[in-house]
Amino acid sequence: MRTKIYPIKDILWFLAFLGLMSGIFRMWFGLGVTTNMVDSIPWGLWKILNMVAGAALATSGFTIGMLYYVFRIKLFKPLVVPSVVIAFLGYGSSLFSLLFDIGLPWRFWIPFVSWSPHSFLYEVFWCVSLYWAVTAFEFTPSLFDRFKSEKAARILHGMGFGAAVLGISLSSLHHSSLGSLFLVTPQRLFPLWYSSLLPLFFIISAMGAGMMFMLLLRILYAHFYDPEPVFGPMPKEGAITCSLDGTPVKATGSGKDMPMLETLAIIAVSILGVYLALKISDLFINGSWKYLTAGTWESWLYIFELLIGTVIPILLVALPKSRRSPTGLGIAALSASAGLVLNRLDVGIIGYFRDAGFVYFPSFSEWTLCLGIISATILVFLFFVENVSVFDENWKTRHVAKGIFSGSFDNLTHVLKSVLSETAQRVTLIAVISIPFAWIIQYPPYHESKNDATIVQPSIGLDALRKSLRIDGNRDGVFADFPHYEHQNRLGGEESCNNCHHLFLPGDKSTPCFRCHRNMLQSTLIFDHTLHVSAVADSEGFSGLHPENYTCKVCHTEGSVKTASNAKSCLECHNRDMGLADVKDSSLDISYATSYQRAMHGTCIKCHDLKAEELHKDQLNKCFICHKSLTPKDNLIDKMREPKLLLVENVRSESD
Repeated sequence: MRTKIYPIKDILWFLAFLGLMSGIFRMWFGLGVTTNMVDSIPWGLWKILNMVAGAALATSGFTIGMLYYVFRIKLFKPLVVPSVVIAFLGYGSSLFSLLFDIGLPWRFWIPFVSWSPHSFLYEVFWCVSLYWAVTAFEFTPSLFDRFKSEKAARILHGMGFGAAVLGISLSSLHHSSLGSLFLVTPQRLFPLWYSSLLPLFFIISAMGAGMMFMLLLRILYAHFYDPEPVFGPMPKEGAITCSLDGTPVKATGSGKDMPMLETLAIIAVSILGVYLALKISDLFINGSWKYLTAGTWESWLYIFELLIGTVIPILLVALPKSRRSPTGLGIAALSASAGLVLNRLDVGIIGYFRDAGFVYFPSFSEWTLCLGIISATILVFLFFVENVSVFDENWKTRHVAKGIFSGSFDNLTHVLKSVLSETAQRVTLIAVISIPFAWIIQYPPYHESKNDATIVQPSIGLDALRKSLRIDGNRDGVFADFPHYEHQNRLGGEESCNNCHHLFLPGDKSTPCFRCHRNMLQSTLIFDHTLHVSAVADSEGFSGLHPENYTCKVCHTEGSVKTASNAKSCLECHNRDMGLADVKDSSLDISYATSYQRAMHGTCIKCHDLKAEELHKDQLNKCFICHKSLTPKDNLIDKMREPKLLLVENVRSESD
């Protein structure tokens, strides 16, 4: 007898094996080769989607526990164990994904022994780890029940209230701290998503959407395994088929669990309603509402996030017809869950695109590892559902059908049917297909491609404190190891920063060179017109539906064509907030930044020429002093004739 769940399991196994190979390649070849992460957007897909969003979706473990143990709402007793399982697997997979995301995964234990209580990230690590341990403890009684250890199960059940209270405390702490992690980037995160209330937003949205995710899983479980409690009593033959074993079931929505699910949905969307009201109020209080009407892609994305994360679920639950339908509740729950995931991606990744000047899109390996971990988590969840009393006791009597492939396969040969009838044989076949496939499409040496040699990348820290930096903008191997801390002390400490960092971005104190000098060989435009329009409207106090429309006259000559030639000088506005050093001409155009190579050589060579003359060290201004790969023994004269090094001579002649 064929069932609906087995084709889904096959897909999950396939993705899990792809993820397994991605994990192996990531550990072997490192983050740089297997991911598209950059220093300007260092928190990639695994940390945000698998960890931050994954932990938020798994909050039903503490929300359902709070409703049942603290508020004594006995109606939710059937959801206590499932919510604990979801929390256990959700947080477990989140911690597991972090092992792949951090640069030195074998040092994951360091926070346990090296305390840093002033760090939000440290607090998140401890709370998430401890909460996962609590969920494992809460789930243990169900395992003891499964193996008929009644005495041990009874003792642990008696400790359930204390464990639930501890879990509620830990979960509420780390969810608010996850929001606090992004409070340190007020100049970088797009204003629509940045707020001092981020910790509050994170905990409230996690509570509401987490309960909706629990609701979604309960409905999906009913659809695939036990439809009667949700979809209604078994009708006569000829009705719609919804059950796992093909039993005809009509989706009437009159099942005994529907009142529980309706009540849970009402509580969840009420919390989401509070979240929506706070978000909208915060936009007006902080003055960020003008970015909502700016017509940028960020504004449309923000509206879409609120729409699917709050508005659609609230409307579907508010309408009696959809609220009393498993399908309506399922769509509302799916929408709320997707909205939560999108919010975490916006705050953790997408909201930094404009400031970084770079659009991060995860590599294929990042996607496969991400989906592989999620798939493996779902497979473990299905294993528990089918072998432990999670949602109900029906697993004891349920006989899962063995047929898994369509009839067309069976008609071709009975041999294929018999071989594929067992789970172990089916999974083995999937592994035999997926692992070589993953190797071919993901093995890094097969797909090595040189990066665009003109796009500048950040300097590399040679030590944990970045006291020494490796300057290799285009990663071509002709690098210079720069003892930054040593130079700073030699030139007079922190007060000497302006000797090299001649300009800081507004509100910044240590803008790295690559943020402005973005091209290795060419000057680049660093002026962001859209950002300036919003900033000018804000600083001048313009009001109205589109205050940006009144900003042109502030910078451009009124009544003339608005071009760069008739705009006021940048320094007329930025002579104080950009940390300018040694700038005498107020009409200087700083909207363009010279090439990275010229900026580096123009700064270093000029100083080295002076020091060579002052200290009578003739070689101090030679290329090999900084570029250790270029030594006299390597026939430097011939090397200097290479095109990329001829630029060094050109820059030196210009600086002289």
